[in-house]
Amino acid sequence: MALLITGEEITIEGVFCCTRGFLKGKEDELLKSIKGFSSEHHRFQLLSILTLIEALKKQISLVHTRLCQLLSDRRDKVERLMEVPGISEVNAHALLSEVGNSLDQFESAASLASWAGLCPGNNESAGKRHSGRSPVRNGRVKTIMVEVAWGAIKKKGSYYREKYYSLRARKGSRKAIVAVAHRILKAVFFILKFDKPYRELGDAYLVQLNTKARLQNLQKHAAKLGYTLVAEQA
Repeated sequence: MALLITGEEITIEGVFCCTRGFLKGKEDELLKSIKGFSSEHHRFQLLSILTLIEALKKQISLVHTRLCQLLSDRRDKVERLMEVPGISEVNAHALLSEVGNSLDQFESAASLASWAGLCPGNNESAGKRHSGRSPVRNGRVKTIMVEVAWGAIKKKGSYYREKYYSLRARKGSRKAIVAVAHRILKAVFFILKFDKPYRELGDAYLVQLNTKARLQNLQKHAAKLGYTLVAEQA
């Protein structure tokens, strides 16, 4: 975009200097796509947009600096929250501004999750389940936690990534990501309420947790086929 604004002829060397990420290796196609399609008016519009973006970046930087100053006495809380996968400094600031740093108003992690609208709905009447939809309570906290959850599942080897993919196969991506957000919010509760450090369970936690149940199921299936499973040291 900076090359387009200059109005000068764009060369392949200039494109090579600007390509990033997935565009690397596609310089020839990129040059063909942008050559000859920009007029003086296009450059004026592009310059206006980029000027506005730069102004917004400066404003965001000022707000971030101000937040750091206001939360300087809670820096330890911010750093504790940032240990959780998916929680950046911006997310930590947003959470503290929404829920506070003591959580005195919440007796348990379940009450916090319910207030945030991250608990599964429990609409049951006469033994019939009508809806499993999560209630919409504090949309701001829910939005923050879902954003955090999407970041958390990208970390390889983490419990949240493994949990997401195990749930997605049965419930779909939307319900799975809300469930992960629910679990992360529970971790946030214990970090802020009891000043506990974050402990990563790892991607093998679910396997270890379900080992006993899986063995029992295997023994039942084997018994139906007329076999008996015998435990053997690996």
